Amino acid sequence: MDTPRRRVLAAAATGSTLGLAGCGDLAGSDGDASEQTDDGSGESDGEDGGSGAGEDASATVALDVQEEIQAAQEDVRTRVEEGNLSQEEAQAELIDAQTEIVSAAIDDLESYAADVDGLAVENANEQVGAALLSGPAAAVLDTLEADPVNALLSAADFPEPQESGQQNDS
Repeated sequence: MDTPRRRVLAAAATGSTLGLAGCGDLAGSDGDASEQTDDGSGESDGEDGGSGAGEDASATVALDVQEEIQAAQEDVRTRVEEGNLSQEEAQAELIDAQTEIVSAAIDDLESYAADVDGLAVENANEQVGAALLSGPAAAVLDTLEADPVNALLSAADFPEPQESGQQNDS
């Protein structure tokens, strides 16, 4: 049965896609429709008389977990090749490792947000390694400097978590 493997690969691919999409979205913020957190003034750099510092913003954060997931995959692959692990055990371990890695990254992001005045993690999607942040615009942008963050995307791009009991084979 390849369903767990497909889920792991789909989640990893989605996380990679979020990371790539985030980089493109961040560079292309030229007034397009994805800037839904702006109040319409078009000024988000704080040069509008100081009111930009107090404006709240929301953004989707793509978590930087690819290297750790790849390391876990390599470890499991090596153990399977050595005959120390069956395919079924390998699939279960990969799912557990991915969940643990993403959960740790979300915990790190929540700790980071707790130390920044007004910044909060509103929602998290462990299946794809994304979180929805809200707070002062400057603080949201500064999350790019946090360790677990790979990219910022529009808040509208946040992928709502799927129920774990439902299977979505789209």
